[in-house]
Amino acid sequence: MITVTSAAGHAGSHVVKALVDAGFEVGAADINPAVKDLPGIKQAFVGDLTDITVIDEITKASDKIAYIPPLFSAEEGLIGKQMIDSSIKNDVSQFIFISVTHPILTTLLQHVEKRDTEEHLIYAGMSTQLPYTILQPMHYMHNFDPKRVHDTGKYENFYASDGKLCYVDPLDVGEVAAKVAAKVAKDPETYNKATFELVGTKKTYTPQDLVDTYNKLTGEHAVATHIDLEKFLDENHINDLYMRQAFKHLSDTYSKWGLDGNPFVLKTLLGREPTTFEEYLKREIK
Repeated sequence: MITVTSAAGHAGSHVVKALVDAGFEVGAADINPAVKDLPGIKQAFVGDLTDITVIDEITKASDKIAYIPPLFSAEEGLIGKQMIDSSIKNDVSQFIFISVTHPILTTLLQHVEKRDTEEHLIYAGMSTQLPYTILQPMHYMHNFDPKRVHDTGKYENFYASDGKLCYVDPLDVGEVAAKVAAKVAKDPETYNKATFELVGTKKTYTPQDLVDTYNKLTGEHAVATHIDLEKFLDENHINDLYMRQAFKHLSDTYSKWGLDGNPFVLKTLLGREPTTFEEYLKREIK
């Protein structure tokens, strides 16, 4: 069984579906009890990954792990290291770490946490020969929610209006995770100790570019609006100190530099062109 962590989230649920569709026996772990309702799973684990007994339960029951870190957790680095160490102890045969593009960027708090986890995984792979593959997705397209834009007539963003980002479709990430798991099941060395950047769009998009694309497809007249970061955090009831700091890092980095990359690796792994932002919108608007 391959178990996906943070499985009830946006990215995690797509990875679960891709693995189920590919014929795997899939476990799903999350702190959210809704994880039990994911279609097609063999087993659900409801628990907090800051609890080492929960991690041990997951790795004991699983042959393979697809580790997605919990969102904006101050203990993310510790969780990642424990997941790796517990996987080694319990003889997990494959560890897929779904990390982030450019984990070396020190201006992004959650990237630094993933960089540290990647480092621990690489050292562990060299010292124990734990088979692993690292996937590094770009900023997810689901961060632009067309339903919310339709309902409100606006797309609110907390970084500078000229901040340019590349994107990736979470379905493409799920497809790659399933392909990696399937390939390794047949030939364990194919993707062992490999690291793949998963960038979906070669073009970068400002918030206005996203809205313009949405309006062109729908005939609507939505607007892109900037919201003060503190107001955004307060309105969304984000009161956790670490999470607030992580959002500040996002806002500062996206405003000053943006975030981009190259889709060649994702195109190669998929065997097709990655999903475009326009294609994502058409699928989600239906």
